[in-house]
Amino acid sequence: MRLQKIALSMAAVAVLAMPSAILAEEAPEEAPSTLEALDMDNWPFEVSGEIIGTYGVFTGDGTTHNPKRDANNEAIGHDAFDATRTELTAKLYLNGEVGEESSWHGELQFNKDWEGVDGYDNTRLYSQFDWLRELYLDTITGDMEWRIGKQQVVWGKADGVKFLDIINPTDYRHWGQDSMEDSRIPLWMLTAEYPVGDEGSLQFVYVPQVNVTNQIPGLYDPETGDAGQPFVPLGMDTMLGGYNGFKNIGPDMGRVASGFTAGFNGLMTIDEGFKNTGDPTQANGNQVMLGADGLKYFQAMTVNGFVQQADPSNPNNPNGDVNGLVTGMVANSGGLFGQINPDEPMAAVTGNQMLGGVVQSTGSTTNQFNGTLNTGNPTSMFDYMGDTTFATFNTFQGMNTKYVRELEDNDGTNANVGLRYSGATDGGLNYTFNYYYHYDNNPVIDVSWEGAAGQALVAQGRDGTFDGATGNPVAPGTAGSYQTTTMDLLNADGSVYNNVAEGAATMVFTESQNKINTFGTSFDYAIDNSFAPVIVRGEFVYDKGVKQPVVDLGKLAYGDFAGAFTNEDADFINYVIGLDVTVLTNLFVSFQFMDKWNLDYQDTTVSYDGNTQDYGKFTANSASMSMSNGFRKAEEHQIMYTFFLSKPFMESDVLRVNNLFLYENEDGGYWNRLDFEYSWSDSTIISAAWNQYGGDEYGVFGQFEEMSNVQGSVKFIF
Repeated sequence: MRLQKIALSMAAVAVLAMPSAILAEEAPEEAPSTLEALDMDNWPFEVSGEIIGTYGVFTGDGTTHNPKRDANNEAIGHDAFDATRTELTAKLYLNGEVGEESSWHGELQFNKDWEGVDGYDNTRLYSQFDWLRELYLDTITGDMEWRIGKQQVVWGKADGVKFLDIINPTDYRHWGQDSMEDSRIPLWMLTAEYPVGDEGSLQFVYVPQVNVTNQIPGLYDPETGDAGQPFVPLGMDTMLGGYNGFKNIGPDMGRVASGFTAGFNGLMTIDEGFKNTGDPTQANGNQVMLGADGLKYFQAMTVNGFVQQADPSNPNNPNGDVNGLVTGMVANSGGLFGQINPDEPMAAVTGNQMLGGVVQSTGSTTNQFNGTLNTGNPTSMFDYMGDTTFATFNTFQGMNTKYVRELEDNDGTNANVGLRYSGATDGGLNYTFNYYYHYDNNPVIDVSWEGAAGQALVAQGRDGTFDGATGNPVAPGTAGSYQTTTMDLLNADGSVYNNVAEGAATMVFTESQNKINTFGTSFDYAIDNSFAPVIVRGEFVYDKGVKQPVVDLGKLAYGDFAGAFTNEDADFINYVIGLDVTVLTNLFVSFQFMDKWNLDYQDTTVSYDGNTQDYGKFTANSASMSMSNGFRKAEEHQIMYTFFLSKPFMESDVLRVNNLFLYENEDGGYWNRLDFEYSWSDSTIISAAWNQYGGDEYGVFGQFEEMSNVQGSVKFIF
């Protein structure tokens, strides 16, 4: 029995660990042996297991997409052959009988990865490395077969993609490198299967545990954004990353807004003619203090307008410093905008310098501004906010952010439920019809505002024409006026929230779940021919009510964060067609075509009052959207192809070599995995794999080109 081998090994280790003085003592003759004491022949279950050691290294240097940064905000990369995975996993499988009609199965798992960051370095609940991975009871009552407990349920016939295989969430920590079985997250559920006719069966699935979602790198720890985890997708880095993440940009933006408000209210100087008239053409070159109410001269001015007016090289501002709205800083600025002469103002300061000085002096550690405002090709936060008024920035003063998880309760009242009918024809066609009413495995992240007391606030754009001198509304076309959209935060009664009197506002990121309907069917059919039998298989899935991320760059341009990033309902048709054939005796060849068709895809242009240009509003690619790529549009048809080869070698087929190639049609991204598995003996298996990502750097797989790796593992079976 395998259990005897385990106990014998444990006994040997214990004996070798004993001090020599103890070994020298004569053991009592009546003492039973370890095996006799365990009396394993009478145990009601059997034990087997595996010990797996895995070591992996990067195949090249990399810095681009690593979310971890040093004190100077420089990306901390890696060198070729740096370790990416140093992992040890132990699994125990327990199996026992309960009476004549029932049996039970359990799987315990213990994991340690010395290269993993927090949350990815040890066994963790409700991930693929849960310590209690499975525990269920199989029983039969009449013709009904029941399975009750923590388990996996597999629907669908596709390889490498989970269109219909949706009962269990997925752990994406290694971005597809783990087998589908290993990457699934088992859930507590009940399944019942009843035979229908000679070839059919009806399966019922009831899942009361609904608050476990796909485990996406970057989302485990919202405070760090899982910094240092190599497979954090750009989409998650945009939300929670320490450098690019909105959650961390928010507080920095609040400090910058406070810095500008302080500057406008007394630390800056202004041209006297402009101060008196509000008209830049009336500037007289005489610099005077702004005064305590200095913000009013700029509250209707946008970031883009400020930078252009204060830029002597701007062709629309030929008089340079004379017509510049702000050309100097007084000594009591305290170095807010850089080092200055304590005895006189610092002249000829451009808007870019002013903006950069505020960002730097307030200790910003996030991607807010790279030194030159570029609204035409934005890569930093201020680039995207060129039409944001200083009145809006005044609303941001001292702003905070927080991340909230509002997941569903596992009380059974909102359980996921599903039905599957499986059938077959005399001609060899196997098919299923599936329905699942469930919470989407992908979580939803919404952006909203709340006041200092926790009350909900509503972001609303205020369109109008404003006097440059007073900030008051005026008639369109008035000299010295500006057409802008200012973003206000409103209380429940419609009044404007006053962050000075009522406290700083908080931008809230709320993770929640969304219930959808999934209708699906699958099939496989063998076609005999003179060349080789071909198996045709496929899945067709209709998802109704999925939340898609929609980005509105027009609203972001005037500072409406909550309005710029929303989740809207969409229906999807997902399908895959596959062909499998075995040629040359034992070479298995498989090809798949996959399409995710968004029936409610959005891609349009918008322009709000105050916008200086048309902006895009579109469905975003949740995996790869980033400030560095314009928040990456999704595709209406996200098409991918897979090509898989597998062949055994050597006597008794002890060596098997596989190669999987996945190609993204629109992005040109790809992932190629070459691996082999060698059975050294009945109890020892050696394997190795090379994972190469490439293509479009903003594709689902291309974004991880620098994370390409090779790895090897040894598995001991007992």
